[in-house]
Amino acid sequence: MLLSDEQIRRLAEAGLSGLEVWHRGNSSESRQHLLNLAKELGLLVTGGSDWHGAGKPNKLGENLTEDDVVAEIVRRGAIKLVS
Repeated sequence: MLLSDEQIRRLAEAGLSGLEVWHRGNSSESRQHLLNLAKELGLLVTGGSDWHGAGKPNKLGENLTEDDVVAEIVRRGAIKLVS
């Protein structure tokens, strides 16, 4: 992981809203750890494909964010939902 649990806790205290758990770079053990930490801290759990174009093994949309989490992000005004 890029950040320690303590760093994530401090960021949560400062207003962090979520953690990107569903990412191809996170092992299943890391994902479970991050899920537990997100639950403990009341953080949203997001995903991302990190697809930035050809030449990477990532597939567009391979790690999505749950619909209810997206709805909560929109509700909080962080992003606008485009149809």
